[in-house]
Amino acid sequence: MTEKKKTPTWTDTKKALSGLGREELLKTIEDMYKLRKENKLFLHTRYGLAEGSLDNFKEKIVNAIDAVKAKKISFRDAKQAISDYKKATGDLEGVAELMVFYCEECVRSIKRIGLWEQYANGAMSIWRYTLRHIQDLPRPQYIKFWERLATAQKLLGSTGWGLSDMIEIYMFQLSPYAEEGEEEFPSSTPHEDMP
Repeated sequence: MTEKKKTPTWTDTKKALSGLGREELLKTIEDMYKLRKENKLFLHTRYGLAEGSLDNFKEKIVNAIDAVKAKKISFRDAKQAISDYKKATGDLEGVAELMVFYCEECVRSIKRIGLWEQYANGAMSIWRYTLRHIQDLPRPQYIKFWERLATAQKLLGSTGWGLSDMIEIYMFQLSPYAEEGEEEFPSSTPHEDMP
C-alpha cells in the first residue's frame, strides 16, 4: 500500500521560496505574472501600477451580472472581483465603491430586462452584505454610500420575489440616520440621476 502524499500548503511553499535568490524569486513572479491575467491584474493593483484599476474590477462585475452583456450570469464571479480587489489593496473604501456599484448594476439590469428568482436572491444577498460593510467605514463615507444605495432603491421601485421588501428592511435596519433617532430619511440624494 502506497502512502498518500500530503497536499502542499502555503507554509511548504513559503519555505521553498525562502531558499531562492533574488533573481530566481523575480523569475518565479514573472512566470506567474505571464501565466494568468488575474495574476497580472493583482500585481498591477497591489502596487498601483495601472490607472483606473478600480474600473477594471467594475468591468468584471458588469461582465458577470449584466443580463444583457453577460453570456452567463455569475454572482460568484462578481463577488470574486470584489474579493480580489480587497486582497490586492486592503482599500476598504474602494471595496465599498465596488459593492455599491454592484448593487447599482443589479438595479440597472433589473430595470432593463426584469427579474427572476435567482437574480432576486443574488441582489438581496449583495445588498445586505454591502450595507454591513459600509457600516464599518467612517461616518461620512457610510452616509455617502448609504445614500447611493437609497437612490438605487428608489430607482428599483417595486419588484417581485420579495426583493423590494427585503431591501427596504435592510435599508431601514442599517440606516446611518436610524442611529441618530431621526424620524425621516433625506428625501433626495445627489445621485438621483443614476442612469
